[in-house]
Amino acid sequence: PMEEPAGYDPSRFELLRRYLAVLGERAEARRLLGLVPDLLANGKCDVNSIGPFSLNLLDSSNRAYPDGDAAMREAVRARHLAYSHELLYFLAHDRDVPEQVCAEVARWSLCADEFTDTGGWPHQLYVREARRMVGSVVLTEGDLRHPTDRDDAIAQGSYNIDVREVERTWRYLPEYHRRPVVLNEGYLSIAVPPYPIPYGCLLPGEGQVDNLLVPVCCSTSHVAFASVRTEPTLMALGEAAGLAAAIAARSGRSPGRLEPRAVRQALEKTAG
Repeated sequence: PMEEPAGYDPSRFELLRRYLAVLGERAEARRLLGLVPDLLANGKCDVNSIGPFSLNLLDSSNRAYPDGDAAMREAVRARHLAYSHELLYFLAHDRDVPEQVCAEVARWSLCADEFTDTGGWPHQLYVREARRMVGSVVLTEGDLRHPTDRDDAIAQGSYNIDVREVERTWRYLPEYHRRPVVLNEGYLSIAVPPYPIPYGCLLPGEGQVDNLLVPVCCSTSHVAFASVRTEPTLMALGEAAGLAAAIAARSGRSPGRLEPRAVRQALEKTAG
């Protein structure tokens, strides 16, 4: 069973309490957290953000992470872990949570056969986006929504532009009623066709270092990275970067001096 978190204060979830009171019998754990039995093997489930309240922490504490030192990053991770623990405990134990939600959430717990050295909690905070390089080419939203053929493409992306909520805030909605309302701000989901990713997105800008290839923190805008960031795309960029590094080493040239077409041809040959 999940133990009560240290320093637990259920009043932090007052907004959630009011939301659940409005839903009443319509509230479902699967709609709150994405709890779906047997979604994964061995009776496990990977929860996600699918509603106004989720394991996404919208208090802006994550903004200290990209430029933070080791101590600051650890504090951010600890803050997110504490919030996740408190939210799950609240939903499973608070007397104001609808009975059907409470019963379902209480039925779940942390994995007994994984993460045994961290008490069942995953080892890592999932960082969707932090620092990115400004390279010789910057992939933008326009490149994804209106792609064109490129001779310098070394990978292809296709996942939709997916930006999670950025913060929980409030504003007046005079068109409905003259009082402030709470809203989660920043969500964006736009389908895109398959799009090419140019070799220059892996390279630093002109006049910077010439012995670096960056497949994960690659050169894209914030919106474009919301699609590029998926693991399959990053794996494709990693393969291209590795192959380009090998070609550069064998030829005695820096990665920035390689012809993108040569990298692309080598990738095609490997795939064949």
